[in-house]
Amino acid sequence: MKKFLYIAAIMATVATATTSCNNEVEDLFDKSAAERTQEAVDEYSSVLTANGGKWVLEYFTNPDEPGYIYIFTFDNNGSVKISGKNLWIGNAFKSETSAWEVISDNGPVLTLNTYNTIFHLFANPENVVVPGASSDDIDETGYGHYGDYEFMLMEANDGVVRLKGKKWGVTHYLRQLDANTDDEAYLQKIDEVKASLFSSKFPELVITDGNTGERFLMTGATSSIVTIHPENILALDQHTTANFITTETGIRFMHEVEVEREDKTLDPLTFQTFTIAENGSLVCVEDPNIVITAHNYGFLLASQDYSWSFTGENCTGAIADAYQTLADDFKTVFKNKRNLKSIEFSSTLVSGERIGTIKLVLQSANATYYCKREQKSDNSFEISLLGTGDKNGETFKTQVASIEPFLNVLAGTYNLTSEDVLAPKVIKAARADNESSSFTVTVK
Repeated sequence: MKKFLYIAAIMATVATATTSCNNEVEDLFDKSAAERTQEAVDEYSSVLTANGGKWVLEYFTNPDEPGYIYIFTFDNNGSVKISGKNLWIGNAFKSETSAWEVISDNGPVLTLNTYNTIFHLFANPENVVVPGASSDDIDETGYGHYGDYEFMLMEANDGVVRLKGKKWGVTHYLRQLDANTDDEAYLQKIDEVKASLFSSKFPELVITDGNTGERFLMTGATSSIVTIHPENILALDQHTTANFITTETGIRFMHEVEVEREDKTLDPLTFQTFTIAENGSLVCVEDPNIVITAHNYGFLLASQDYSWSFTGENCTGAIADAYQTLADDFKTVFKNKRNLKSIEFSSTLVSGERIGTIKLVLQSANATYYCKREQKSDNSFEISLLGTGDKNGETFKTQVASIEPFLNVLAGTYNLTSEDVLAPKVIKAARADNESSSFTVTVK
């Protein structure tokens, strides 16, 4: 696609004004500013309707809201079908057709010149009421979402059109889609991408600056409005907030984000766009040394803030054998009334101190044994037994002889792997001294 800028029309106007004051200076252009602007209007109109006229709009309104994905299908007859799915239209897929036009207004401007109920709502000058929220969540400023429905056409190149909101000046992008793209399926895919990237199970993510080794903690990704701060500084003392949009290939923040470092005299960490890497991490487009992941596996398995569980089907080797023996013994001793359902790693308070636990989740009961889970490296951790448990645990230990041998088999150091470093919901733990013995845990 030919690249062109609307600013050329403005430059033409300036050039005309300049040459009119000096007849000795030759005109820089062979056409008038009005003619060149009209050519840009015509060319943008052709671009928007070419190859089926289907585009995905990455749309932002204000820094307190996430970005929104809309699909526009421009027709030569002056109609445009707009499809969306977001909170403000009931989190349901909706499409509506209205009119569009590229007009001349100090350059080419895309205008949606008939009201579209699923899109123009962002530009309505009214109080913003979050669906289902209390009266405390009403924005009563009367400015609405600070959205636009007219956009200055800034640049078109290789299937991408850069727009700037005419009223509020926010930059947006149209990216061309195949004409046969199903709007609803595409928006569902975006939801699936976001769900695969961010999980409420991992509310705290890590931004690592590979250039310096400094790490930053990021929370709120599931809402697309995040808080970021240096790892060694509390968010209450120093933080940056930013909003982003999820796309097919990753995420893009509304503006370039600048995060102050622990040493504020250093240049801030800056980024805007991230793509999904093969291992599931998010890699910065502007600087590939900046990467977003979850905490490392060793941290996650040792942390008392997370709970993990596994069953006999998720074990191998000696651990699988010990699990099966334990399950069989519970069936025999309690005549199928206390069957073993799973093993859970979590934590509990004992005498005011939070300690790690290994919980036998049983039919109609649980047995808890105290342990220490310690991170040994980024991708390894160690389980050590404290030798005691809760009342149920101690009672069951006297009745089921295989409990203590099972716990002893679990104790040891494990190497950890997962298919995903951003949302590692499933982690395999293989014994460091015998990799054929393992268990695979799922976050609860």
